[in-house]
Amino acid sequence: MKIGIQVYKPFLAENTAMTEQTPMVNVDILVIKDNKILLGLLTKKWSYEGKQVYGVPGRDIRFKERISETVERNIREEFGCNVTKYKIICVNSNYALDNHYIGIGIIAEIDGNPKVLIPEDWEKWEWFTKEEVPSNLFPATKNLVECYLNNKFIVSE
Repeated sequence: MKIGIQVYKPFLAENTAMTEQTPMVNVDILVIKDNKILLGLLTKKWSYEGKQVYGVPGRDIRFKERISETVERNIREEFGCNVTKYKIICVNSNYALDNHYIGIGIIAEIDGNPKVLIPEDWEKWEWFTKEEVPSNLFPATKNLVECYLNNKFIVSE
C-alpha cells in the first residue's frame, strides 16, 4: 500500500482559504484604577450608527507579537503610560464598521495619567465609575465592559 503525502501550501493563490476574507485578531484594553474605568471619546471619524462613541485602547496583534507585548505597546502608543498589571478576561467577536475582529478582552492597570497622543482617533480620556459608564459605546467596548461588569467570558459570537 502506497501512502501519499499532501503538502499544505498556505501562500499559493489556489489555496481557497487564503483567497477568502478572514477575521483579524486584536486586543481591547479596559484600564481600571480606583474602581473606575477609563474610556476615550473617539473622534467623529469613528462614529457608529451616526453617533460619536466611547472606546478603549486596543489594536491588532502583530505577527509573532506576544499578547503582553501588544498590551504594553498599545498603552504606550495610545496614551503614554506603562502597564503595571494585566489579565485576559474575555473573547468577543466584533462586526462593526463592516469588519470582523476577534477581540481579546483585557483589564489592565497603568502608571501615570493618560494623555491624548493620537488626536486623529481620540478627543479625550475620561474616568467613569461603574454606574456612570455612558451608553454610547463602540460595540467592541460595549462587549468588553459588559464582560467586566457581569463577570462573563463571552457576550458576542
